[in-house]
Amino acid sequence: MRFFSVRGLTAAKSLQRGISVLAIAGALLGVVPSGCATVATHDEYASYRGVRQARERNDRLAALERYATNYPGGLWIEEVRAERAQHEEAIWTEGNSTREGLQFYLSVYPDGSHVEAAQQRLAALGTVQERREVEQEHVEEVQQEQRAVAAEERRLWVTRAVTFWTRTLLGIRNFGQPISAVARANPDFSQAFGQAPAPVCNPQGCLKHYHASYVIPVPGATRIDREMHVFLRLHLDRGRVQRVEVLLPNKGFSRWYELENRTLVTDEDPSQRMAAIEWAMQRLEPVIAEVATGARAIDVVPEPIAPISQAAQAASTRAEESDTEVPGQPQPAQPQQQAPQAGGEQPAADGSIDQLLEQAVGGGAQGEQPQALPEEPPPDTSALVLPIGLRGLQRGNVRMVVFAAGDEDYAEAYDGFYIELARD
Repeated sequence: MRFFSVRGLTAAKSLQRGISVLAIAGALLGVVPSGCATVATHDEYASYRGVRQARERNDRLAALERYATNYPGGLWIEEVRAERAQHEEAIWTEGNSTREGLQFYLSVYPDGSHVEAAQQRLAALGTVQERREVEQEHVEEVQQEQRAVAAEERRLWVTRAVTFWTRTLLGIRNFGQPISAVARANPDFSQAFGQAPAPVCNPQGCLKHYHASYVIPVPGATRIDREMHVFLRLHLDRGRVQRVEVLLPNKGFSRWYELENRTLVTDEDPSQRMAAIEWAMQRLEPVIAEVATGARAIDVVPEPIAPISQAAQAASTRAEESDTEVPGQPQPAQPQQQAPQAGGEQPAADGSIDQLLEQAVGGGAQGEQPQALPEEPPPDTSALVLPIGLRGLQRGNVRMVVFAAGDEDYAEAYDGFYIELARD
């Protein structure tokens, strides 16, 4: 019989507890039968813990991929592989037709069975996307160019209008004849005058009104809002063409300069006002020289310009952007083909000035009657301010006068020109 001391017994119990702790630790750290233990490091355990804590499917798949890539021989690799394989086909089916779906598949299955197909599809989609981006860039460039062209056309519409009508009106050779004869002999004038913005007429004549708003940027402020008006007024005497006026109210040469140059003109400043007038004349002179060949210069004091009444302006006002659309060059009048109206009545063949006048006086044209220009008593010219004569020309019995509003004209203050049958 062998006896142990108290101290020896205590040492034996301590050894036994140590063996138990090692056995538990071995189980936790994976002691295999061969005696080769696989130990899970702190980082591996954190990676696997990320898998277990992921709540969303896509987050879990991403966590599985990270574990499989970083720990191909890890303690939980078989579990991870099995779960990844379980979801691969579903992920491929769901995402193989979109860029995002393919990119996600490749991110969570870089070693998957559809990697090559995913890369090919992604490349094809990239080519399509690049083509679309190029096409979109082209569309945006075209739209930007169109906006720039439209802005330039809005900026230059007065120049186009004044140039066109100067050339067209100076081309009329039969002032003093009935309007029907003038219209037939000058189809460019007749057709253009009758087109939009439609004139309003009465037996004494017609009024055509172009109108648009514009903005002048002001440094250190916001902007100044302005309006630009151009009136074409046709005067008749017992049906005969006596005079045609192109009127730019509110000292319109200054407003014309502002519109094109986006620069404020203070009319009370003589130097600014004169600069605007000279600028406008530089645009008129080449057209006059081109068309009025053989004309002689004359000294003339322009007569006061009869104001356009508020009623007439209201009747002729067209505020749409189309009111700035003028023909670029005179074109031969072409009848417009229109469908027959109900009841067999045929609409007017075109919008010529001859037809408009016939309708205004109750003539034979069918269809809707145009709005008539209000008839008013002759204005009191004694209260009008004489304009300043800038240029006078005469060829045969036709006279052209270019004028500007006087400094003291604070009413309509017309700039412009008129072409008339000379009576002297």
